[in-house]
Amino acid sequence: MRRPRAVSGRPSPITPSKDAMTLHAHPPSPPIEPIPAPPGRPAAQVPFAPTAPLDMEHPAVFGILLTAVAGFLDVAAYVTFSHLYVSFMSGNSIHLGMSIATLRTSDILTIFGVVIAFVFGASAGTLLQDHASVRLLPLTLSIEAGLLLLAAAASSITLSTIGLLPVAIAMGLQNVLHQMSGTTSVGKGFVSGALVRLGQSIARLRSPKADPADTATLLAGWIAFVSGAAGGALAIARLGFIPCLLLAAAALIMLLIADLSSR
Repeated sequence: MRRPRAVSGRPSPITPSKDAMTLHAHPPSPPIEPIPAPPGRPAAQVPFAPTAPLDMEHPAVFGILLTAVAGFLDVAAYVTFSHLYVSFMSGNSIHLGMSIATLRTSDILTIFGVVIAFVFGASAGTLLQDHASVRLLPLTLSIEAGLLLLAAAASSITLSTIGLLPVAIAMGLQNVLHQMSGTTSVGKGFVSGALVRLGQSIARLRSPKADPADTATLLAGWIAFVSGAAGGALAIARLGFIPCLLLAAAALIMLLIADLSSR
């Protein structure tokens, strides 16, 4: 058997093995050491998970009733305090812009105070949601009812926007209760986002993503807000602001009792 002749000046070709090719093409990478986090900052940010879930038996019913209370109080405040809202902060922001344009200092301070109270309530609700060690819904309903009673007591002394601040805090607190149970959003006091979601849900009714229960809940929430506003308009015309606060507080207390008795 003949051996192949080597070409002058060139070594005989040696075919490397497959393993050798792999090693040369992809040499082992050195171990990667973790990059230390900057001082004072954790290596990974883990979002807060609520430790006290709403755990309600009928979340859609509670959400619809709380939304009706928000509409009721919005109209009571709107009629009594010259177009001020306690839940609809978009309307207050428009009113604030108009007051800035006309340099109405007293209106600017009043509206800004209501907005700050609402934001404070939202912050307090977030802290409760993140750190409460008891069930969140009874605690929030109790605080909301207490704030409305405080507003009624303050308004009985002087009917001014000072009495409106606890109501705005209560509505900010309530709007944080947006935890989901299935697809039901709880206690929203504003409806623009809900109407957008309703339109999206209607568009998808004939698709695989259809969720008729969610569509019905969103529609019922909007109807509840409008119905609450209508009830607020009737009540404020016949009873006045303080009785409206007491009625709303009574509704929250009834929801609290219903929730506790269902356990």
